[in-house]
Amino acid sequence: FFGSSVAVAWPSNVECLGLGHRGPRVMRSKLVLSACCAVPAVASDGDSLPLPEDPWARLTSEEWQPGRVGAFNSTHPIKDLACEGPQTRMVSDPSVAWVAVKERMLQHLSRPLEDRWLLEVAMRVQREEPDTCVLGVTATSSWLLPLTMPKFRNMARTLSGDQNLLVLNVTFFDTLTSGFPVFGILDGLATAEYRAWFSSDESREYFPLREVQPGCEVPAADAVRQSVDALQEGRGSPRNSALLSAALFAGGDVIRGCPLAAAAALISMAINRAEAKVGSAMAREAALRDVIELVSRAEELVREVGNRDGVSFGELVATPWNIWWLLHRLQLALPRLTLEMQRKGPDTARQEL
Repeated sequence: FFGSSVAVAWPSNVECLGLGHRGPRVMRSKLVLSACCAVPAVASDGDSLPLPEDPWARLTSEEWQPGRVGAFNSTHPIKDLACEGPQTRMVSDPSVAWVAVKERMLQHLSRPLEDRWLLEVAMRVQREEPDTCVLGVTATSSWLLPLTMPKFRNMARTLSGDQNLLVLNVTFFDTLTSGFPVFGILDGLATAEYRAWFSSDESREYFPLREVQPGCEVPAADAVRQSVDALQEGRGSPRNSALLSAALFAGGDVIRGCPLAAAAALISMAINRAEAKVGSAMAREAALRDVIELVSRAEELVREVGNRDGVSFGELVATPWNIWWLLHRLQLALPRLTLEMQRKGPDTARQEL
């Protein structure tokens, strides 16, 4: 299973991957797991699994839509989430481009006092900017929270209300490709003190006491947490984390008993795909599709916890599974895949194929 030349005997029930999809997505789910582990997907007779004749057409016309997370999306998606076009240009100060705001926020995540220029721009955006650049307004508002809401009770309640990222009609993948470091900002807000506040007596006045799910205390879930912690502290690698996650999904325990651990494992696999060395256009396209699949499934799990279990977004920000840090790292790795595809365009990519 973990060797570079070992044939994988795929189980007939692909739901063991934790992706829970059949039909046209089954074959891709097999390819996702194979690619994450750097293992070639092979059929039972030893031959390679067939690839579609035109991957670019499959990417742009398949019934499955990148980044879509089912019932949680509306039928009117927001356009130009990167805010690069004339319709989303900054109104409060036309001399400032959103790309400059992105770059400065990336340098000073959740530390608004470190950049006076950005602080003034962010405050002006909150006072005067319309909502046409939805992620720009959202990111600057979250970035200002340490100043506007320094008390944890107010920060948590604001994140669960006006700053609830899950109520936007924007998928995680679209947020990643927008360039706005929303996930990095959320990770910066999730300090040890903020997380500890949810165990305080004061927090009971605003949020219910939540019992730890039994599935989140099993060795498999704990292994995911330790792997993510090691990755964040620089003691691990995306490949090791992805191998562990893939092995756990093969057992199926994590996906059923601890959705946020499963989400962290899926994003770890996505990071491995995004940071792995790729060469041809086909390899880049395959890696990008795998990332989309893995992130979309992780988003479904996070949204299920919020919608089905009633966990507020302020509480989700404090999750010990470091989901927001993982998404931020993935955002930093994605341009090497997406920018290359955009630069070459569909015609050139097809010729390479």
